[in-house]
Amino acid sequence: MLKKIHLIVVAIGISTIAMAQSTDTTTVAKDTIWRVGGAFGFKFNQVALTNWTAGGQNSLAWNTTFDFTANYAKDKWKWDNIVHLGYGISKQGEDPLNKTDDQILLNTNLGYELKGPWYATLSANFRTQFVNGYDLPNDSVVISTFMAPGYLVASVGVEFKPNDNFVFSASPVSNKTTFVMDDVLAAQGAYGVDSASNIRAEFGAFASLFYKKEIVKNVTFTTLYTMFGNYEDLAVWDINWDLILDFKINSFLEANLTTNLIYDQDIAIPVDNTGDGIKESVGPRVQFRQALGIGFTAKF
Repeated sequence: MLKKIHLIVVAIGISTIAMAQSTDTTTVAKDTIWRVGGAFGFKFNQVALTNWTAGGQNSLAWNTTFDFTANYAKDKWKWDNIVHLGYGISKQGEDPLNKTDDQILLNTNLGYELKGPWYATLSANFRTQFVNGYDLPNDSVVISTFMAPGYLVASVGVEFKPNDNFVFSASPVSNKTTFVMDDVLAAQGAYGVDSASNIRAEFGAFASLFYKKEIVKNVTFTTLYTMFGNYEDLAVWDINWDLILDFKINSFLEANLTTNLIYDQDIAIPVDNTGDGIKESVGPRVQFRQALGIGFTAKF
């Protein structure tokens, strides 16, 4: 499964490098200093049933996102910064509130031009969440919270950036730090930390691919793929792959399809090996999230 994922991303990378080199005509003035922008989105879904003979339950769901970019460029230097925040909840019938989205993503990248679109880079990527996650339907058992886990990857490497819509980077010198700042979860060895510590550091290699393109009028495809391999075991890599399709309806309304794929060999997930409904063991598994929504978007 993971080999197939790698092959897909490599194919995307090869094709988009060729496309970026052959079709991009965007130029950036050398005296450009800062370019900033962002977007705020809110989506809401509600279902109310009264004497509905076909069955079903009342439901309520909402999701909000905030994205911000700040890019600096002058002479041979560039500095790119990304902030992505997302949070959503849903309620089905009499069930307790449940999270459908909870993300904090910060990315910063400082680069010095080597030749053309090639840069020497120093970068950092940070991910965590806002609030507690529970082992539902048991809403009294906390399985995650702010900075439990938290991930920080700092790396030195090279980057290929022919334009703002395509960036590929490879960093053979990287450090991934996993934080579990909740003492109860840390004592359980959650997310791969030692039971006597709240932090785990790994030395390895890091690579990322960002691509954005309007594939047809008012439909934009965006993907961000990152992977980290510990030099102690390069047979398995930790993966985060985000994919977004944005459908512009008008100046304020948009629909989007979002998928998030995660594989981390240090995250133990209960596994039902026999299919009898009983989870006999734990181990790393592919995590996948998909969301489709329509709502208000304000860009700045």
